Amino acid sequence: MKILLVTNQSYPRKNGYETDVGLFYLYEPLISLGHEVYFYDTVNPEVPDFDKIIREFSPDLVFCCLTGNLRITPYEPWANILKLTRLGRAKTFNWFCDDTWRFDSFSRQACWHFDYCSTSEPSFLEKFKEIEYNNILLGGWYANSKYYPETEKDMELSFVGGMNEDREKFFSHSKVPVTLAEDLSISGLFDFYCRSKIGINLSVNANDPEKKTQMKQRVFELAAANCVVLTEYHEGVEEFFDIDKEIVTFSDATDFEKKVNYLHSNPDKAKEIALNGHKRFLKDHESKVRLKKLLEDILDES
Repeated sequence: MKILLVTNQSYPRKNGYETDVGLFYLYEPLISLGHEVYFYDTVNPEVPDFDKIIREFSPDLVFCCLTGNLRITPYEPWANILKLTRLGRAKTFNWFCDDTWRFDSFSRQACWHFDYCSTSEPSFLEKFKEIEYNNILLGGWYANSKYYPETEKDMELSFVGGMNEDREKFFSHSKVPVTLAEDLSISGLFDFYCRSKIGINLSVNANDPEKKTQMKQRVFELAAANCVVLTEYHEGVEEFFDIDKEIVTFSDATDFEKKVNYLHSNPDKAKEIALNGHKRFLKDHESKVRLKKLLEDILDES
């Protein structure tokens, strides 16, 4: 299949723009699945003329992850995509990432630009259908196992992510020692996960004014790294992992410390949970597995 991949190849960080996971988690796995892929970078495309790419590449599927954030991704081709969808010259698809807090302000309007869309939130499948957008698929997060090799685990308990006010408050009140990191390069991020015995995920998105939890890619990356996934509970996570068998969840700071102490006191059980979570990741959430199923779902719907 000829796939035109339309997303950001880089992402702004403190030290400037760096390669983002789209290259590693989307482009490379699609190539390895045998597809012919052209990467249209919505930050700095090699050929800005999107219609020219369509004419010359003639894709079967336009696979997008568009966010509507033109400050970061100024070359998102919204009008071109809508025209392509209406003409039916290629199937169009978009991956939505933040439906728990952007459904009303973004997703419910943006979805009509595409033949098919996915949501990472199981509970939002019905919300799309309520607005009569029926070509909605469940797209769980994923990661490329190639970048999570077996590594000596020299960190007991860790978290990597930007230190916003809520996160700083959470960790400052914690009575258990946590190794913290932020502003890592992509390769540094992969290595940090792989070195962790227990990896923490906090599920609240700081950009959400209501501070709701959401499905986070970090959960799947931690499972890829074969460490215990210790995640703040979010509705629907049991759709992807069995709680207490493949991952461990907590409800608040007190419950977090309780779960950490249990895992530290039961190292064999912790290793078992990490292994089970890693096996589930390889079975259902590895990039090639996820993308193969997603493409099959789109073709079946067609």
